[in-house]
Amino acid sequence: MMFALSSCGENAVILDNSDKSYFVDFYTGEDKVYIECVLNVVNISSSEKTVEITAYDKEDVEIGLLTNPTLVAYEKSTDNNKFTLAPGENEISVVFVGEYAGIYQITSRDLPRFIEIKQ
Repeated sequence: MMFALSSCGENAVILDNSDKSYFVDFYTGEDKVYIECVLNVVNISSSEKTVEITAYDKEDVEIGLLTNPTLVAYEKSTDNNKFTLAPGENEISVVFVGEYAGIYQITSRDLPRFIEIKQ
């Protein structure tokens, strides 16, 4: 599993996947795939940061779950794709949404393979 940051240094945020981030469930509807996860993101700056989270999973394209590997994260409770992170540790419930290819099968019940956090 890989994680990327769009910036580094004092303003960076990081995804802590050690034991605090996890897969919850997946389902389909209206030509979309929904992958629910809980992410633990640490904002190491001293001020709030707004980020967008995107995942990429080529393996789920290969098995026929997704039409393309891009999954956009939305807040589960608001359907907003921007996340405001307080300084320090933040636990957020997200739903990654992608285009459904027709095969109701997921490669693993883990977080998506590559997650990118952009400020």
